[in-house]
Amino acid sequence: MLIAFALTWGITGDFFYLTYVIMGLVTTQVILEKLAHSKVSKPLFISWCLLMPLGMVTIALQDPVFLQWKFSIFHWLFGLSLVISNLYRGPILLNMLLSQLGPQSNSTNSSARSNVTNFAGFFLIFVGFLNLYFIYFMSLEAWVQFKIWGVTILNFVMMSASIAYLMKKGEFEIKEG
Repeated sequence: MLIAFALTWGITGDFFYLTYVIMGLVTTQVILEKLAHSKVSKPLFISWCLLMPLGMVTIALQDPVFLQWKFSIFHWLFGLSLVISNLYRGPILLNMLLSQLGPQSNSTNSSARSNVTNFAGFFLIFVGFLNLYFIYFMSLEAWVQFKIWGVTILNFVMMSASIAYLMKKGEFEIKEG
């Protein structure tokens, strides 16, 4: 998706072509996931549900701000859901992700997982607000570059910090073989 976003912007420099491409790709992703797995993941479905009406309004009114806001709304919803679910049910998303690594990940204590989940949730909320800064105080070009490069780098830093924290706690180790 990021590659298509960057290529479309790089080739056309037109936000409305970009909107069409994103709407088409996410719709295709929803359809393929539904066909392959008989269901669509909640984050993808929520993103699609926000994308379609905001994308259509962006195109109809010829104003990119509607699609730009989708990015913030999605980050706020996902960040809030992480923090709230962690508060009431524990770090269920992180537990699910770590369980994919194998039985050695079960040794990670609940407190460390909870801290990482809260960190990720508040980080997503922060990125949603940072997006608003780029919408209202920077050019459209700067916003696109932030979306392509800035968010990618910020997510890498967040993931690296989370993994480093879990490893520093000495409770997460990757076993070979």
